[in-house]
Amino acid sequence: MSLAENWSQCLADFRDQFDDKVIFDSFIADLTAQDIINDELLATTPYAFNVGMIEDYVPLLEKTYNSLFDANLTIKVMSEADYKKGYAGKKQKKEEEKPSLDDHLNPDFTFDNFVVGNSNRIAQNASLAVAMKPGAAYSPLFIYSNSGLGKTHLLNAIGNFVKKRDKEGVKRILYTSTENFVNDYVSSIAHNMIDEFNERYRSIDVLLIDDIQFIASKTQSSEMFFNIFNSLQNENKQIVITSDKPPKDLKGIENRLISRFTNGLTVSIDTPEFETSKAILKKKLEIEKVDYPIKEDVLDFMASHFNRDIRELEGSLKRLLFYKLVFGQNIEVIDLEFALQAFEDDYKEEKVRKVDLSVDKIKKTVADYYNLTVAQINSKSRTSNVIVARHIAMYLVRNLLNDMSYIQIGKEFGGRDHSTVMKACDKVEKNIKKDKNYKQAVEDLRKKLSKSHS
Repeated sequence: MSLAENWSQCLADFRDQFDDKVIFDSFIADLTAQDIINDELLATTPYAFNVGMIEDYVPLLEKTYNSLFDANLTIKVMSEADYKKGYAGKKQKKEEEKPSLDDHLNPDFTFDNFVVGNSNRIAQNASLAVAMKPGAAYSPLFIYSNSGLGKTHLLNAIGNFVKKRDKEGVKRILYTSTENFVNDYVSSIAHNMIDEFNERYRSIDVLLIDDIQFIASKTQSSEMFFNIFNSLQNENKQIVITSDKPPKDLKGIENRLISRFTNGLTVSIDTPEFETSKAILKKKLEIEKVDYPIKEDVLDFMASHFNRDIRELEGSLKRLLFYKLVFGQNIEVIDLEFALQAFEDDYKEEKVRKVDLSVDKIKKTVADYYNLTVAQINSKSRTSNVIVARHIAMYLVRNLLNDMSYIQIGKEFGGRDHSTVMKACDKVEKNIKKDKNYKQAVEDLRKKLSKSHS
């Protein structure tokens, strides 16, 4: 919400708790929030003689505003004429004297070379929407996923898109990791440059901050980020944040900051499914200008077995191309036999031939272990023993079948949403750490499945 929207809500709440409607309509209703400078909200009234009448009610206005928006601001009331003399000119001058800013964008990460599939379509669409109209919708945009699935690519793509469309070069864009933000803050304190730090970050139009989970338990940095976040939100600026987990699961971060994160749009990125993995490989080959053919079954193999994340997928391609450079100079076409030689250190052949293990076999093994049927595991039943079995089955599919994405697993378990599968897998991992019997059950099932296809 903008400062104007916040102020409108504040006045509405103030009116509801204010007894004298005549005084409100005569003096307070015309107050306009102009700016927030150093934790002071500047509010103006059309007439100078109103200022003295309004000042008696400022403490209640402050209490109302701070309570609504979890802020700690003081309110200063002045006439519009005094504001124009003392502040408006300074504000304009400040805009003209904004410090120089290196955007830290990676020009190689764009929407053009971001491969879109079912696993990332919503995140890509939301990112493009905020890039087209920064600050107009979805601020903050919060993107979460496991490492290596394209969050950083999307952050940079947003920045590069805004930068390209900003013909006059007036948009101030910054991509930064949370670690760099914290280091920058600590350095500004050490060199007595906290004012410059504040001015630099509060003047940003599009803030792209990566891996916000690393701000956990850093109290002073969190406080500073909270204040900057509020300042940018009040000015209708665009904020995009990434993390390895959704806001509600972030530990060591204040609830008021979590609340700010959830106030916009939250989207996730899943592990790329087979089709997206293969498309990523083809896009990478196009970018690298590889001029010799690679058989489709090689790309199929790589898309199936190295798709835990995009870094692993791209790493497998680099390994294959390097192997061809060193050992395949006389080979005109890369076939599966040659590819398997390149990958033998990473992916042993016995692992490649685990054709016996399937989703159905895992579900049947888990169902038998818990004296249930596969139909019960696939059902909507919320009985505790069924839920435990279902969660463990999802977890084992995810960990034993490398080519299965969360989306695919969800479809195999009664058409469930991918986020349900992610939560189930997370829950199993947590239970394994804290419950010995639970851990033993998972290990027993792993052994049974290992014997069944060895």
